[in-house]
Amino acid sequence: MTDIIYTRHAKTRMQQRGIRKTDIPIILACGTQIDDETWLMCNRDATREIETRKREIQTLSRLANRKVVIRDGRVITAYPSNPADQKRTLRRGRQKGLVK
Repeated sequence: MTDIIYTRHAKTRMQQRGIRKTDIPIILACGTQIDDETWLMCNRDATREIETRKREIQTLSRLANRKVVIRDGRVITAYPSNPADQKRTLRRGRQKGLVK
């Protein structure tokens, strides 16, 4: 459901009820499908998605400043990257036109 079409009625009701157009794809992706036409974002659905994102945030925080080197589809090494290494790596990437 990438191209969602909103009726005038839906736009009016969404505005009155504080539901944004950006909320609809979230409900469709995370909510419970009741039938072919109806989705419901239950408290259980919201709690599940919040916990999932909390775990994702914790993982991202744990992985900050880590570097992975891959060659020919194989992981060669992975390690914590110090500020000097990060600066050098980013400089090389910019020189190759890969990093902005």
